[in-house]
Amino acid sequence: MLLSAGYKSSNDRFAKLSTLAKLVNIIYSNYVEDVDMDDVLEGAIVGMLEELDPHSTYIPKKEFEEVREQFAGEFEGIGIEFDILDGYITVISPIPGTPSERAGLQSGDKIVKIDDESAYNIEQKDVVKKLRGPKGSSVDVTIKRMGQKELLDVTLVRAKIPLVSVLASFMIDESTGYIKINRFASNTAYEVEEALIELENQNMEQLIIDFRNNGGGLLGQAVQIVDLFVNTRDTIVFTQGRIPGSNEVHFSNKQNDDRHYPVIAIINRGSASASEIVTGALQDLDRGLIIGETSFGKGLVQRQYELPDESAARITIARYYTPSGRLIQREFENVEDYYRNLRNKNRELNDSTVADRPLYFTRKGRKVYGGGGITPDIFIQDTTKYTKSTIKLLTSPERYLFNYGSLLKEHIGLRYEDYDAFERYYIFGESDRQELFNWLEDSKFEFEEEQLDDDIDIIENRLLAEIAGALWGNEFSYHKRLQLDKQILIALENIDEAWKILN
Repeated sequence: MLLSAGYKSSNDRFAKLSTLAKLVNIIYSNYVEDVDMDDVLEGAIVGMLEELDPHSTYIPKKEFEEVREQFAGEFEGIGIEFDILDGYITVISPIPGTPSERAGLQSGDKIVKIDDESAYNIEQKDVVKKLRGPKGSSVDVTIKRMGQKELLDVTLVRAKIPLVSVLASFMIDESTGYIKINRFASNTAYEVEEALIELENQNMEQLIIDFRNNGGGLLGQAVQIVDLFVNTRDTIVFTQGRIPGSNEVHFSNKQNDDRHYPVIAIINRGSASASEIVTGALQDLDRGLIIGETSFGKGLVQRQYELPDESAARITIARYYTPSGRLIQREFENVEDYYRNLRNKNRELNDSTVADRPLYFTRKGRKVYGGGGITPDIFIQDTTKYTKSTIKLLTSPERYLFNYGSLLKEHIGLRYEDYDAFERYYIFGESDRQELFNWLEDSKFEFEEEQLDDDIDIIENRLLAEIAGALWGNEFSYHKRLQLDKQILIALENIDEAWKILN
């Protein structure tokens, strides 16, 4: 009798399961030491999922509750989206506004030591145990960064990790609004709409949305955000998979009261998943201008399955595509290369890489490319580099600039009634610079004065941002920092281009 291919495949599968069960019994009965079979089997599960793709993951019972916190509530830690790759904790993206971002951690960084102990082959449950902790406590991590021979030692002071989605929203100038979105959780679209209403009440005429280092989240929230700006019945994103229910098309709703002002979205290599759904739709529908770096390139949809022992697995069930049909997912034959590629200088489209990418067209006929993240309409990389003394000052767990700003804020608060007056009249002069350096010396901070002098503009900016935040709130701190943000400045210069796309 001939066996069908499907029957044979099923038979092979159960043969392997029988082999696995036999092996478990052999280990349990014969291994030289007593074995924690839970750990052994979890290792087998993790290894099995690693054979699928970089984003299908197993969540042990002990971590499941903490994972759910990512979409509601709050926790205390250092603030990174991470994965275990080649045995090391690998930073997918630092969460904006957290200790990891302030310390300059980057996508692709590998944490090789925690508190001077090797982090090689660390398990996810131990990552949470070691990196989370009470607010104000510190943890030392040693970073291996691609392209650098020397390891980087960084001390991170744990803090409450903000689980709000909109970290900041304000008017950059008289007509331009700014919204910083750091994740896509259960209430993100609501937060964005509330921010839009407030900015519109301040006579906003154009909008900049900042998705840099936004690692994604809930697909439905991305769809709702795009729908805020599209007033026709259009495809926002569609998914295709193998199982029933994985093939879906998400449409915008036709409404007469949707926004009709230009949108500029800023992305970088840490912008992934839901961030790419939003920016891909804005680009394909000619609804927004995309500026920055090519995004991460995660075009896989995971569904979370709760398992009988209260653990869970996130399994890729579909791929998602932008309105023009672009698959955003990058190739992942080699997982190490999958993340190393993020640091490649030639990730952006050029004459040699265009030929390897499938070509698509936006609604108005602009060329766009699939298979490797969202390529910005205007590429601008943040290549700013600082001296060692400056990096040490900006990332120190002692937070010298915050502490010095705290000394100045009362005096400055008495002189300036609000941020506008402070911004208009305060001048950081030579005497202010020398007083700062003298205070740093008194505080036992070791530095090379020439190195800080080379970066005095950014040091002044960060100091005044600390003061503005302490006096008038976090959004004013962001407002100050953006004044030296290269990608924001380019965005402001290209408002006319955003208007052209819209019209």
